[in-house]
Amino acid sequence: MTEPAQQPDETPQKMKPSIIRRLAVFGLVLFLGLQLVPIDRHNPEVVADINAPEEVKLILRRACYDCHSNETKWPWYSYVAPGSWLMAKDVREGRDYLNFSEWGDYYEMEETPEYFLDECFGSIESGEMPLWFYLPMHPEAKLTAEDMKILKEWCQAEESVVSEEIEEDIES
Repeated sequence: MTEPAQQPDETPQKMKPSIIRRLAVFGLVLFLGLQLVPIDRHNPEVVADINAPEEVKLILRRACYDCHSNETKWPWYSYVAPGSWLMAKDVREGRDYLNFSEWGDYYEMEETPEYFLDECFGSIESGEMPLWFYLPMHPEAKLTAEDMKILKEWCQAEESVVSEEIEEDIES
């Protein structure tokens, strides 16, 4: 006796579109639900901005202020979760580490160039800052060799002025 040839089971193939459709609907509902989670995009008041020449401030505003000041420009993607959560976290951490809008509360005017040279310039010079994932969406933040030169010269010039002032204070 011969057994009838078994027909391939078509059930899994018929279920695939149904499962894919359900997963797509679930994913869409989840994505839309994530948009309801509130994110703080508040920019606090500028308390004491960094005391620097205008050309230095322009460079810092272009490359650093979105994460390291109370003047963050929140682009469209900062309103779309989960990217909004990551950006809010990066800004919060950036402000906690260094906030140019509160610089005067941290450092006296004479400490500014020394601190900037010691702490900030090393991160900039090594390429650690601006962050690599920030640059594709903000190519204007990429620092040129000329930008680096201006920042370094400002720090060094200010450092020598401060040293002279300290020497004068000691002598008098």
